[in-house]
Amino acid sequence: MTVTSTPAPSPTRIVLWFATAVIAGAVVMALELVSFRLYAPHFGNSIYVWGSMISVVMLALSVGYTVGGWVADRSDTDLSLYGIILSSALYQLAIVLTVPAFLPLLTRYGECGGPVLATLIIFALPMIALAAVGPFVVRLLARAGHIGAIAGRVYALSTVGGIAGILGTTFFLVPWLGTQMTLRILCVTSALVGVAGLGERRRLALLGLLPLSVLPFAPQANWSKDTIWVRESPYNLVRVLRRGSRLVLLLNAEGSVQTIRDEATGWTGYYYDDFALGPLLVQAHRALVLGMGGGGSIISMRAVAPDVEVDAVEIDREVVEAGLRFFGLLLDERRLRIHVADARPWLAQQHGIYDLVQVDLYQGGPYIPFYLVTLEFFELVRTHMSEEGLLMMNVFDAGPKKELLLSTGATLRHVFPSVAVLARGDGNNIVLAFARERPGAWVRDRLQHAEGSPPVERLARKAAHAIVDFEAPRGTPILTDDHAPVEDMTRRMMAKHWARLVARPQSERP
Repeated sequence: MTVTSTPAPSPTRIVLWFATAVIAGAVVMALELVSFRLYAPHFGNSIYVWGSMISVVMLALSVGYTVGGWVADRSDTDLSLYGIILSSALYQLAIVLTVPAFLPLLTRYGECGGPVLATLIIFALPMIALAAVGPFVVRLLARAGHIGAIAGRVYALSTVGGIAGILGTTFFLVPWLGTQMTLRILCVTSALVGVAGLGERRRLALLGLLPLSVLPFAPQANWSKDTIWVRESPYNLVRVLRRGSRLVLLLNAEGSVQTIRDEATGWTGYYYDDFALGPLLVQAHRALVLGMGGGGSIISMRAVAPDVEVDAVEIDREVVEAGLRFFGLLLDERRLRIHVADARPWLAQQHGIYDLVQVDLYQGGPYIPFYLVTLEFFELVRTHMSEEGLLMMNVFDAGPKKELLLSTGATLRHVFPSVAVLARGDGNNIVLAFARERPGAWVRDRLQHAEGSPPVERLARKAAHAIVDFEAPRGTPILTDDHAPVEDMTRRMMAKHWARLVARPQSERP
């Protein structure tokens, strides 16, 4: 009777297996991060997009671990392992070639269903294949004994690779090269690992590499013809569109308009114009703008108070670049100082006092970051306001119950003695919070008798008829750092808003 045994792997092969675990971990985490950036222009970047996508990713990883262990127990060599990795690369290639065409079709399924379907189609299979690497490598190395130590080492190295993938994608690949190029790099990386493992089978390895030759011809993101400028930042996909005489700044999703500028008139016809009302209600020598965007609210404010000194805070450097290049902002050390920072941490480190504070803070869609609409945040803002100061905040709430608007106003009412609301028909609401008692009648009278240019006077008269004192029903939730269900309120509001739009006749839709 002859007993055969599998020959011990060479040291080079063992190093390759460990390296494969590291690289697979890196590619998995990089794909997960890229998926969020890939989805943002189509589904937005809310917590619901994150949650839907991550759930499918975790399911794919669970399936991959199971499949990897099952296949490893039935394989005498690592041929199956590297064949699986190469198959993952080829699937990634197919996605790179087709994703610009089919991803927009999934937007009809919303910010939950859309990401689930997209992740199942785009990322589930590659992640299943790459998740299979861990248990497969453990099985290959198990012949040397000490299975527990080997398993621990393999998964530790895979985790280290994941950390490298996260850091590399976050701080280099996406900010410097963009989403599409990052997808191509991950595809090539997967292919090279597969080919390295199949090195002794040269024909098969070369056959696997051949399809990658079409990568240079992969289609780029197909932006609309009116797009004149595109940048990707660590926070947003930033686009500038020209529509007739108007310039439009979009962040991420197609409908997420951040700033508008009419080059012919300087006005927009949207809520950005209402920030010109601030200097009509208080003497504004110094103003603070939290959420500068392209600077629309600053331009409107200066139509009334051209000499006001402004500190403007904007988290996204590319958005600042768009404002300076396209939306009429001019840097001036005395009249306009721009700070690239997150609004709340920045404000917590400052000591300046302001007569007028503008707040228009959204994360590239209809969602206000929860920590920028809480009791603690408004208390922080109040410490930086003069005794005659005014806070103006835009709150988008197109829902029938106005949950978000009511909670925001009720929270402000705990900090400021007077709160009023200028409700617009487009779902935007300008909330006015005064540092001293200012009843609605006083505000309306002030606007009714305001003097200025004809556009300013028309704007003030129109607002005077629409401003009302804020009142919230008893039991309206107060938003705090501990509990601020802003995302849930916004999700319900948007669901009802879109349902109403769909129910309208086509001729009445915006």
